[in-house]
Amino acid sequence: MRGGVLMPRDYHKAYEQIKDKKKLIGVQVYTQTAEDFKAKCYLNETTPNAFLKACIDAYLDNSLTYENGKLNMK
Repeated sequence: MRGGVLMPRDYHKAYEQIKDKKKLIGVQVYTQTAEDFKAKCYLNETTPNAFLKACIDAYLDNSLTYENGKLNMK
C-alpha cells in the first residue's frame, strides 16, 4: 500500500497472462482405474496432479523412459 491507496487486483488480466502459458493434458481411463489411482496417490501423501507432473518432468529430462509398454527409471 503506497500513500494509503490500495489498488484492486485485476484478476481477469492475471488470468489472461497465465492461460496461454499452461495447458491441460487429459487421459481417459475406466472409472475404477481413476479411483484406484487417486486412492493410491493419497495413500502415498501426494495428489494425482503432482504425481503426473513429476512423471512428465522425469520423462522430459530422460530419467524416465517408456519402452515396450513399460516405464523404466534410469
